[in-house]
Amino acid sequence: MITSLSCDLLTRIKNGSRAGRKSISAPLSKYSLSILEQLKKYGFITDFSVHQKERSISISEPRVLDIEIFSTPGRRLYCTSKTLPWGKTPKSLIIISTSIGLLSQKEAVTKKLGGELIAEIW
Repeated sequence: MITSLSCDLLTRIKNGSRAGRKSISAPLSKYSLSILEQLKKYGFITDFSVHQKERSISISEPRVLDIEIFSTPGRRLYCTSKTLPWGKTPKSLIIISTSIGLLSQKEAVTKKLGGELIAEIW
C-alpha cells in the first residue's frame, strides 16, 4: 500500500533515472501532476502524459542524479521564506508546497512565501 503518492513518484523517478529507463509509469494524482510540472519546467524530465482510463502518468526521459525527500507522512517539515535551505548544487531544485501551490525555492523566496518542504532534486 502506498502511503504517500509524492514520495512514491519521486522514488520511481530516481530509480528509473539511475536504471537508464526512457519511460516511467506512476499513479495519477493532482499533486503528482504539480510536481511533474515543476520537474519539466526545470528540465529534470522531458515530458509526461496522463492516461485517465488507467489512472496513471507516463514520464519520459528522467534526468535526475539524486533526490532527497524532506517531508514524509510521519514527519512534516515547514520553513519560512527566510529560512528556506539552498540546494546542494546551483542547478538543484527544491520543491515547496505554499499557499498558492507548488513552487521552487527561488520562486518562493522571490514571492516571500514559506511552506512545507517537499524534496530536493539534483
